[in-house]
Amino acid sequence: MTHRLLLDVSSLGYRAYFALKDLVRAPDGTSVGAAFGYLDMVTKLIATRRPDEVVHVYDHDWRPTARTKLYPGYKATRPVDPEGLPEQFALLRQLLDQTGMQQAQAPSWEAEDAIGVLCADADEGDRIEMVSGDRDLIQLVRDPTVRLLFTVRGVSELLELDEAGVLAKYGVPASRYADFAILRGDPSDELPGVRGVGEKTARALVQTYGSLDELLADASSDTPVAGPLKGKPAIRARLREAEEYIATMRRLVPIESETPLEVWAGRRDDDALRALAERHGLRGPVVRLLAAMDSAGSS
Repeated sequence: MTHRLLLDVSSLGYRAYFALKDLVRAPDGTSVGAAFGYLDMVTKLIATRRPDEVVHVYDHDWRPTARTKLYPGYKATRPVDPEGLPEQFALLRQLLDQTGMQQAQAPSWEAEDAIGVLCADADEGDRIEMVSGDRDLIQLVRDPTVRLLFTVRGVSELLELDEAGVLAKYGVPASRYADFAILRGDPSDELPGVRGVGEKTARALVQTYGSLDELLADASSDTPVAGPLKGKPAIRARLREAEEYIATMRRLVPIESETPLEVWAGRRDDDALRALAERHGLRGPVVRLLAAMDSAGSS
């Protein structure tokens, strides 16, 4: 059995950037808050979760063409990375190369898709913990192998979601979370959902119908079964109106877990890592990270 942590670098890096962007600077005055905070989050996760392996997973494309071709509005107005952040992600790659830990990305796809590939490839005996603030990853939760550690307050407060946790919080099984998100919509990805169907109604629909096909068939029926659609002609009409949108979302929302994956790891070189850290004002986080790695025996 391998206990593996899959870290969503973009999700954690953004949190670190906005928490520390004006507080931590390199000797030349450059902001290094995102790198500083990310390394300390990794240290805390290694110290508390004690994994056998850590994989740092990157967005190769945060707005994949495969998704924007399906729906041009996907993340259409999300602002570009803040000034100075892309350089810190590049710095993180250099630093992580010297740790010997694994890094991964799925060409032309997002970190969630690369994580999906890694979860799909896991053996049943493995223990996989994904760490992210991206709810799309709920789709991948499966007992007993894969759980999501959802960031509430950085990594100091994590919501641990196994299948029972997903069901308790959202009222739908993890395996149906994509259907739930399609109906409800996802403001973070600029997906509107079905007009007039909010979280409560989306939950009730997923709980009642075994699939979106069953739901749409009943919405088109003259005699809907007892449940959320009975006596609700407006919702039935909106579902019928949204059939094309739903069909598109059924291709866009699910995580792409069968795409080629790039995984690499440098050779651990503590001296080179410390020298690089000194140049960028990151000596403290690097010293703490190396100590945690040695204590936990992580790679």
